[in-house]
Amino acid sequence: MGKRKRWWWLMAVGGIGTKFLIFAEPHQPNIDVICRRVYELYADFVMKNPFYQIEMPIRCESFDRHIAAYIKPKQ
Repeated sequence: MGKRKRWWWLMAVGGIGTKFLIFAEPHQPNIDVICRRVYELYADFVMKNPFYQIEMPIRCESFDRHIAAYIKPKQ
């Protein structure tokens, strides 16, 4: 049997009711900073996109790229 890791999740609600689920390890520092940055990226790249419609799936390559770069572990 392998060692079981415990995870916790946080749901952040944006100003317009958009929900973000963030799964993290319990010892993850500054989770509030991470939530704030994810929301900032959402506002900058999704909400300012004239083709995005609220409550539709997010399909925005620049948002995906910036989120991936932000969450990529620093080495």
